[in-house]
Amino acid sequence: MTRWHALLLLALTGPVVAGPVTLPARAVTYRPEGRAWASVESTAPLVLHAATAARIVRLQVAPGQAVAAGQALASLGGPQLDGELAAARAQLQAAQQAVASARRAADSVQRTYPLTSNRQTLAAAQSALGTALGQQAAARATLATLQAQAILSSPVAATVGSIAAAPGTDVQAGAPVLTLLPQGQLWLRAECFGNAHPAGSVGRFMPADGGASIAVKLVAELPARAADGARVLNFAPVDPPGWQAGETGEVRWAGHAQPAIAVPAQALILDAGRWYVLTDIGGKLAAQAVTPSSTQGNDVVITAGLKPDVPVVVRDAYLLYHRNFAAQYTPPD
Repeated sequence: MTRWHALLLLALTGPVVAGPVTLPARAVTYRPEGRAWASVESTAPLVLHAATAARIVRLQVAPGQAVAAGQALASLGGPQLDGELAAARAQLQAAQQAVASARRAADSVQRTYPLTSNRQTLAAAQSALGTALGQQAAARATLATLQAQAILSSPVAATVGSIAAAPGTDVQAGAPVLTLLPQGQLWLRAECFGNAHPAGSVGRFMPADGGASIAVKLVAELPARAADGARVLNFAPVDPPGWQAGETGEVRWAGHAQPAIAVPAQALILDAGRWYVLTDIGGKLAAQAVTPSSTQGNDVVITAGLKPDVPVVVRDAYLLYHRNFAAQYTPPD
């Protein structure tokens, strides 16, 4: 064969082109992961109101302070409440004197009965004593009620959330004075974008102040989204937590294990905001839309769009995907 014939044969056959390099998509077990900024909130804040019209004399706590059940939080007074207290004390004192007098009269009748006192006189003296004792009990209850209204105490162990009235402020009956965040009635509010993971997903809350992380589990997703469109997730502590209302940090969680597909990262192709891989079935390349998730080493987990063992192009996938772009492009007139 002459040199000319060899060149002609090469021109007719063309260069030898290697086929696409592929690997089968692998079936893996995937645990969806998420992370979001979160804050500890009270499930139901407890608002303490003034039971009667009064003046805030003294506040004994500050916002953020932890308080015990029964601890005094604020003292109330003022002309009206102080006047009612003085009148109640005077009424109780008068009732006590009336009881003492009625008791002396009843004892005297009892000593002379039946010599100089008859049964009717004895019954009248005992009835008067009973009436005096009843009035004394009512006066004591009135004073105790007013004294209780003069001190605002915490009914439960809690954290002071906010204070609505400063010392020296006159408030009406029913006006809010303090807001408490009861301990043990807290939840972790997390806001995230994307798909929410199923309830029961477990994770950890890392406080922003560097405190020890707390194990949490996803309880539910709230039906209403946040103002910015984020999903609102409700996390609860696995064990009794050491957090308090207002604490912030990051929560990281993992969902239940589920089947997925893994492909090398170089197999992914991004086009117009969507992800694809090139499949090679029977020597025919085809673009397959997929939903990628997290990475596992050099692989990317695919959660939708691909089945196990399907051959995918893993070398020059992007170039092969766009190789016909120039031929299909029509310049504008």
